[in-house]
Amino acid sequence: MESGSNRTNKMTRAALVFVAGVMGCFAAHGEDLAQIYALSKAGDPKFRAANHEFEAVRFAEPQALAGLLPTVSLEYTDSKTEQRIISSANTVYGTGTSKYPGKNTTISLTQPIFKLSAWAGYAQAKAKVRQAAASFAATEQELMLRVALAYLNVLGARDVLEFAEAERDAIKRQLDLAQERFQRGLVARVGLHEAKARYEIKEADVVAARNDLDDKLQAIQEMTGKPVTSIRPLREDIPLELPEPEDIQKWIASGQDQNLQLLARRHQVEIAQEEISRQRAGHAPVVDFVATQNRKDTGGSLFGGGSNVETTDLMVRLTVPIYSGGATSALTGEAVSRYHASQEDLERESRQVERQVRSAFQGVTGGVVRVKALAQGVVSALSARELRVEGYKSGIGTVLQVLDAERDLYAAKRDSAKARYELVSNRLRLKQSVGTLSEDDLMEVSRLKY
Repeated sequence: MESGSNRTNKMTRAALVFVAGVMGCFAAHGEDLAQIYALSKAGDPKFRAANHEFEAVRFAEPQALAGLLPTVSLEYTDSKTEQRIISSANTVYGTGTSKYPGKNTTISLTQPIFKLSAWAGYAQAKAKVRQAAASFAATEQELMLRVALAYLNVLGARDVLEFAEAERDAIKRQLDLAQERFQRGLVARVGLHEAKARYEIKEADVVAARNDLDDKLQAIQEMTGKPVTSIRPLREDIPLELPEPEDIQKWIASGQDQNLQLLARRHQVEIAQEEISRQRAGHAPVVDFVATQNRKDTGGSLFGGGSNVETTDLMVRLTVPIYSGGATSALTGEAVSRYHASQEDLERESRQVERQVRSAFQGVTGGVVRVKALAQGVVSALSARELRVEGYKSGIGTVLQVLDAERDLYAAKRDSAKARYELVSNRLRLKQSVGTLSEDDLMEVSRLKY
């Protein structure tokens, strides 16, 4: 009869085996798109650099606001004065040397009252923050799309490898069969050589596909900073839905209104316009309120006695620029030219957005039709392959016909898989082009996994 300790040890080992098996299953499943995006958001250097840049630009507003707020300064000096009277015609002063200390404390407050350049700079700084926010949001969407495309590229490369290996194995079976028939005198030598050549070529294709898959996985590691050796595949039965609404003009209008890169360009035009105002303000007068309090303690003087004097000054100071060597006019002219350049950049971005929306919209609508057609093409190619194999076994076909059928079948499978991935990527591109791409969209793709 088995002891209790032995039973416990066996149960413990069984539990460990079960846990290891479960963990192995999870590891085998790999990462899905949402998990890879989470890793990339934390580890992608480009995205993190954009985040730091955004945080830096946000300090522009308090910096500009400081030009409208009062400044207070304190100046303190502690001195020791030594006077030597060598000769004097004034009988009040005797000859000799005198030493005395001195202390001087000055507190100054300056409050701008009228300063156009500071107001224009403050408005410009707020526009810079808005532009930075739009650019950072666009960078975040760009990361989503980069991750999604890298994920789909890995799936595509893995499919190519799997299909190449399957086609190689199918060719090997036909090659073995051809060798057997050649030995029996049922197949010509040319057919055997053709089968061998195709097998060698496909073996090379497998090596190339394996290297390409490794490169695509490295692209994901470049963003995540961590090795990703396996990812979750997508189901073949992805939704074949057309864009809603199906009117391309409405999508173009949404892109013109909501595209984040285009929004950032609009803020850039606003910044350039405020720069014109800021430089032109160099011709405007500046009015400041200045308050100064000074206290001077002197331990002695030529007259022998010390003094303690406190002075308070309140003033309104008007500064009128008259001539600065033409610098203000030159800076204003430069700002005007840069403003016109920013308008042209805005127009260029607007046209690019329209093209991107059109391309993505047509990619989705055409992709739906293409996915359906290529799926049917796989069915047809599979049927044709089966007929060729049966014909070859019956002696009414050649090995070359079978090999051609195998090639056509796996080419159809590759094209079908590629069309599915392109449809998914075009859906994401369409949402990015109209500024609505979000993490929810990546989660939706992740839910399509096996």
